[in-house]
Amino acid sequence: MMSGMDYTSYMQRVRSIHFVHVILVGLFCSLFQPPPLLAEERFPIGLICPLTGPYAIEAQSQKEFALLAAREINAAGGVLGKPIDIRVEDTFLKPGMGIKKAEKLIQGGVRYLTGGLYSSSVTAISRVAHRNGVIHMGLGGSNDLTGKYCNSHHFNMCPAGYQMVAGTGSILIDRLGIPKDWFAITVDYSWGQTTLSSVGEMLETRQGSLVGNAFVAVKEQDFSAALVRAMASGARVLCLIVYGKGQAQLLQQLYDLGIKKKMRVVVIASNLNINAGLAPEVTQDIYVGLPWYWNLDNPVARRVNALYQETYGYPGDWPGAQVYDSIHVLAKAIEKAGSFDTGRVIPELEGMAFETSKTVSKIRACDHRVIQDWYVGIGKPASRRESRWDIFDILGPVGGEALMLDCEHTGCRMTAEKDE
Repeated sequence: MMSGMDYTSYMQRVRSIHFVHVILVGLFCSLFQPPPLLAEERFPIGLICPLTGPYAIEAQSQKEFALLAAREINAAGGVLGKPIDIRVEDTFLKPGMGIKKAEKLIQGGVRYLTGGLYSSSVTAISRVAHRNGVIHMGLGGSNDLTGKYCNSHHFNMCPAGYQMVAGTGSILIDRLGIPKDWFAITVDYSWGQTTLSSVGEMLETRQGSLVGNAFVAVKEQDFSAALVRAMASGARVLCLIVYGKGQAQLLQQLYDLGIKKKMRVVVIASNLNINAGLAPEVTQDIYVGLPWYWNLDNPVARRVNALYQETYGYPGDWPGAQVYDSIHVLAKAIEKAGSFDTGRVIPELEGMAFETSKTVSKIRACDHRVIQDWYVGIGKPASRRESRWDIFDILGPVGGEALMLDCEHTGCRMTAEKDE
């Protein structure tokens, strides 16, 4: 069984091996590289994500997938004949730092931004991008990003919290019939807060109830108090609205306390790397929500993962796959517009359908949130795993339009161009 420290050490070893691999490949390739192109001959895209902090592994996935997408597009001739130049900045999981990094990139000539994870930072970056007329392909699950904080320059590739909850409820309650009395442990920032609200509404429409909730800090590592409250609540389902390194710690701690024997465990949004460092007995029979998984029964997803795994040596993860989507979608919109001018590209993005990393998805024009499928995984026992990465049986897909709030109920009032 891996402790939280083992999980961290394990992922550090994985990244260290990859780092050495990239250095060696880079040294080899540098011997055969042509002279560097001038800045004006390139198409810069800024990737802003929290490479430092509890979401670092997810951010690293975004960086790796961004470089992969750029390499793929550049090999096909670039965008309007220009090769993509990925410029990476670290937010350190701080909204203020996200603002500074966005301003730095924009001052350096970048007119297109992508990346995210931490909705509070994504919201701050979105406002800077909007104020400067820059397109922001953000990745954040807060309902508010395409609700009360929506704007004409922000497009969101990540499912909103309400999509995650609707998809999870549809599979687990409607299809599998799990109990409808839930206790939640929720990270205390915009994604957690708005998703918790959606959980309550989802249960209420099914004649269930949210028995209680314990808020935790984004960098919390000791969840004992929240778990004691959960056990005392009498709820039959424990719902986790916590992400990143904290989620791994929380799963380990609830296993150590024997909670899996007393409550069903539902994780609203998880990913491969959170679970890869945990022992199979920790993740077995736990339900996790996922917008993408490396071995989905889908030829597009399999192709993308094969390309990623060939490049980096291990399967891909969904935070990166959505950055991959964002770069391909941007390239497609710019080519259709025949221009890098953001004012001409925005209409091409609105309503665009794409099939870049999974099933067909579509950017909704009214709020710029992507309509997409949702999946739920259930942890496999060790006896059925074919590799350390073969963690979940996938249930689904469910989704598309069925998961979306009506546009008039999102709270989005699309603000005018460059005007807050």
